[in-house]
Amino acid sequence: MPEHFHADWLAPDTGQCRVCGSSVAQRYFWHEVYTHSGQALMRCGYCATVYLAPGFSAAGLERFYTGPYRRLFPAEVPWRNRARFFSWRGDTDVARERFALIDAKLPPQGRLFEMGAGFGAFLGQAAQQRPDLQLSASEPDIAQRQALTGQASVHFVESLAALPEQSLDGVAAFHVLEHLIDPRGFLELAAQRLQSGGRLWLEVPDLMSEWQTRLFVHPAHLSYFCADSLRRLAEAAGLQVLYCGAHPVCALAGTLWLEALRTTPPVCRPVSPAAQQQVEAVDQWIARVGWGYRDRIKALLKALGLRVLGPGLIGEWQRWLQHRRHLKRGRR
Repeated sequence: MPEHFHADWLAPDTGQCRVCGSSVAQRYFWHEVYTHSGQALMRCGYCATVYLAPGFSAAGLERFYTGPYRRLFPAEVPWRNRARFFSWRGDTDVARERFALIDAKLPPQGRLFEMGAGFGAFLGQAAQQRPDLQLSASEPDIAQRQALTGQASVHFVESLAALPEQSLDGVAAFHVLEHLIDPRGFLELAAQRLQSGGRLWLEVPDLMSEWQTRLFVHPAHLSYFCADSLRRLAEAAGLQVLYCGAHPVCALAGTLWLEALRTTPPVCRPVSPAAQQQVEAVDQWIARVGWGYRDRIKALLKALGLRVLGPGLIGEWQRWLQHRRHLKRGRR
């Protein structure tokens, strides 16, 4: 285990699925190799969710995100020019396209909450496009959370739990659910905070997307969903799923988009079991991902580059490549 990752950040392994609590037919695939944290990639035989075990304790997760998180993911580290950092990342462009998907579904004077607002780009676009909206959010990175909010007036709270029940018209969480210790608990809380007719919008990485290396798996992502498992989880939280599948925004290929509705007082129920064919499909998909000498060399070179050049310069290179790919897509 590397120096920047501490074993005492992890909770005891109960042998149970993080999502449904089952301990039946849990399958081990391999140990996490991005940081060698000691966590193992598992698949639940009941609900087909894929997850890392053991997970973090609440205190350990906080220490992870306030400590090594940004150093582990160089694309998150600004380098020299802050304006270029955000431009090459494309936060504002993506936020504009995200908001376009939900704008018409929010009522006048609607109350919109974003979980894990990051740099605040989505909130900034929401305020710019719809100044009538009442915006609230949670984001633990106090120093960065208003970097892109512009003139938006945002009420920041510690968590969604701080808001009254049935007080919201919309809840958005983009690339958040996979980071949570208790993803089902968050969905149940969202259902309680939405008023009747309120909507939830989620983005998560698609387990069934074209990932080719075990480096896809890392400690920041505790759970991995396919469209089928994500849908069943939202339904278990008492939500009516309107859409769950490939993301409508081309720039977010490889991401799932879920839109769900609160129609009646939410009734939580056990997560329904996955069909055996779904469990087998997940197993076959993950089993195809090897870990040969080329993968090991790539991981070693990245670690060496981070040590010699530092995360800032490596992150700048990664953002430039991302920016170049975005420009090429725009020319097609």
